Amino acid sequence: MENKLFELEKQLGDYSEYSQLDVKSRLLFPENFREIYNYKIFGDNLLSIPANLIIDGDDDEFEMPFSFLNSSEELDVFEEEFRSEISDHFLQIGHLYDFTEIVLLNKIKNTVHIFHVSDIADKDWLNYKLENEICNLDKFVNNVRPQTVSCLINPKDYSEWDMFEIRNETELKTETELIEFKDKKTVNVEYLKQMKKSLEKGFVIHYAPKSILLKWKK
Repeated sequence: MENKLFELEKQLGDYSEYSQLDVKSRLLFPENFREIYNYKIFGDNLLSIPANLIIDGDDDEFEMPFSFLNSSEELDVFEEEFRSEISDHFLQIGHLYDFTEIVLLNKIKNTVHIFHVSDIADKDWLNYKLENEICNLDKFVNNVRPQTVSCLINPKDYSEWDMFEIRNETELKTETELIEFKDKKTVNVEYLKQMKKSLEKGFVIHYAPKSILLKWKK
């Protein structure tokens, strides 16, 4: 796991930061998970996981933006809103998208579980997700990668969106096709071109990699 974390830190470069989680809060986690807090891999719009990690073989879906837990405030929210329905051997280790899906570690079994915040109203469905892991912690961390997916939505109709993702460094996935380019530079040029077209028709960025967000601010 340490090799993967070192690789992520290198790939993220200057866009990432060290964790803001205080030392006391870190001690709540098993020693093997605390290893992540030694690496500069924290911040919003940096990481993702492949969809097929959650549903095996689901290669047609876009990757899912992911962030490791990075503040005591996030821990406090979890304890206040969800702990009454979730046993103590589950700890929040991160979230998908904009905090809509919570990523948990079963510290006894070393397994990773994900539930949607709305699942708290359906105890049977919530229990199913707590009883059935996505994978173990090592596999989860080894599948975390730098985020390349962007989602732009029509602010007048949230049912309309455009999505773009770079796969295998030289492939551009859209809602309708997967196009292979000759090199990283070429695929990145096309990626930005597609995003520009989406913005020009009035769509707004719902989420995107931090590097992309900074480009549009300039």
